[in-house]
Amino acid sequence: MKHLQMKYNLVQMLYWVATCSLTGYIAVFLQWKGLSNTEIGIVTGMGCILFTINKLLTIIIIYQMLIFLLITFLKLPAVIIMILDISIITLSYACVPLLSMICMNHLKVGHYINFGLARGLGSIAYATTAFSLGLLVDKINPSLLVLFFVVGMVLLLVDLYTIEEIAINSDAKTDTHISVFKFIKTYRFYFVILLGFGITFGASAMLSTYLINIVKSLGGTTSFYGIAVFAMAASELPFMAITHTLLKHFKSEQLFVVAGIMYLVRNLLICLAPNLPILILGMLSQGASYGLFTATITYYVSDHIDRKHEMMGQTMISMMSTGLGSFMGNVMGGLLQDCFGLSIMLIAGLIMTLIGSLILVVFSLKQLKTHAS
Repeated sequence: MKHLQMKYNLVQMLYWVATCSLTGYIAVFLQWKGLSNTEIGIVTGMGCILFTINKLLTIIIIYQMLIFLLITFLKLPAVIIMILDISIITLSYACVPLLSMICMNHLKVGHYINFGLARGLGSIAYATTAFSLGLLVDKINPSLLVLFFVVGMVLLLVDLYTIEEIAINSDAKTDTHISVFKFIKTYRFYFVILLGFGITFGASAMLSTYLINIVKSLGGTTSFYGIAVFAMAASELPFMAITHTLLKHFKSEQLFVVAGIMYLVRNLLICLAPNLPILILGMLSQGASYGLFTATITYYVSDHIDRKHEMMGQTMISMMSTGLGSFMGNVMGGLLQDCFGLSIMLIAGLIMTLIGSLILVVFSLKQLKTHAS
């Protein structure tokens, strides 16, 4: 089992190394290619909402590598760059629920994997990549991003093929094609929690995508941006790693409450930061907000959603966060900056965070009260 854990750790780490070079520096890369904030918002927003699950990871990864190389080394019109970047970001997010299901399928047959630990190590890999890229991009240029992406994805494919595939029993496949509306009706509390998460995630995505602009407004550089992203991603590991243990002592709803409160703390510190140290403090709150919530909700699906609907449950996490949430946050963030300035975008981020956090806290407390009675 230790070998299985190590292989799955590597899956998450390599995926997030590659993803950091694609999405973590998307604003830096697209600004380098001459796109405006509004155009960047459309790319990151549409890339998130055009979500689809494609189990043929090899085809997805090869397509992404080829398109990223094409965008980097050919001079293309802005509209073509936008369309191509939307497609590879879409496919990148489509991989997330599949990677989660690899772990959950092994757990179902008794092969223990600590998902939180593996996902947390993925965050550390993301953080290390972000820090390294922040230094290298400053000294060279954003074309370096494609090298990290290609190497990460090739190594990911190699590691994936060393992990035993777990077949799903035929009875578990029954009714897997449940409609979104029927799923929402069946799992109402789960959907409401995802709605709150989606809104807070949208605010956070807005702040993360345009973090380079926030850093520069406070006097920082691209190198400091790398440090900020490192602090954000690195803070996720301890919370993700201990979530499985926390769930033995606390209910999922209690952890949702904590995550909701910490999302408010996180985004307040970032939006109102008077200087770079306060900004870093806000980024360090990522672990107790996003890190805790992501690991908890993934385990929640495995424990509370019917097995035949589990893939839909995992997919809904991405649909509501990196899908709907990021779409709202990124498009709105780009438009607000270009039309009204950075300060208005920060105010919008605070309003979104307040709404999403209230939904998370209020409905989780209500669910806890229902269980108690």
